[in-house]
Amino acid sequence: MKLKKLIVFIIITQCCHLKVLGQSKFLKHTEIGLLLGAIHYAGDLNQRFNIPKNVGPGASLIIQRNSVNTRWGWRNTFSAGRFSADDKFSKDAYLQNRNLSVRTFVAEYSSQLVFNFLPYEIGGSTPGMSFPFTPYIFTGGAFYYFAPKAQLNGTYYNLRNMDTEGQGTSVYQRKRAAALQFAIPLGLGFKASINKKVGIGVEWGLRKLYTDYLDDVSMSYVYPPVLQKERSQEAAALSDRSLNLEVDDNENYSNLYKQRGNSNTKDWYSFIGITLVWRIDDNRGRCPSY
Repeated sequence: MKLKKLIVFIIITQCCHLKVLGQSKFLKHTEIGLLLGAIHYAGDLNQRFNIPKNVGPGASLIIQRNSVNTRWGWRNTFSAGRFSADDKFSKDAYLQNRNLSVRTFVAEYSSQLVFNFLPYEIGGSTPGMSFPFTPYIFTGGAFYYFAPKAQLNGTYYNLRNMDTEGQGTSVYQRKRAAALQFAIPLGLGFKASINKKVGIGVEWGLRKLYTDYLDDVSMSYVYPPVLQKERSQEAAALSDRSLNLEVDDNENYSNLYKQRGNSNTKDWYSFIGITLVWRIDDNRGRCPSY
């Protein structure tokens, strides 16, 4: 009799244990959302990280897959933004005299691994195993397209076609920067659940670049007549816009071969903003509750 009671007790406890496990099982799901905010640039036209004068509108579409647990996720983002930078905002007299400016459009696809510092799910659907908020970090790889432009006499010109530092000319052994480049995203953020289906957060993601031509400024001044002959008169004018530019009767330019930018440091850009995401459950992974 005692043996039967013991067997019944074991069966009941095991059933209860299985029920708890079933309730607390991680459910695979997808998150789809937006980041709305700004893109910021740092480079030769923003050497001191002047934030207010070097930002522009930026946004991202976020698609994140959570299929392992509440700590790890993998996401793809599609981002775009446009920033501007101008030497006139610098506090350095030399840079003010250089008088260069740029407006650059950036479009990016990125694939990133996301790590939550706390076990997190939108809606906290794993009882006793998830938090309604968490800080997080991410990294991965990205491909981006960029198009730098500058204004001259009221018209914007595509600087990649101008070759303002002599790229691709017969005189200077410099290569034109490819329009499509690779970058490494590095970022952090904080997110929290609003309800069972919606989450909100704030995020900042830097991009480590491998080019110094995001702003079309990198090396030294070249001889403007070469650009005028092989590119255009506008290219020659955009290559050297110094306020104290001097040219003698023999066409000797005062800035020839002097430093125009710093090729030893690469440019950076970052996206920062508020995220709003929706949870979509994967019903195929569910088991019925009993």
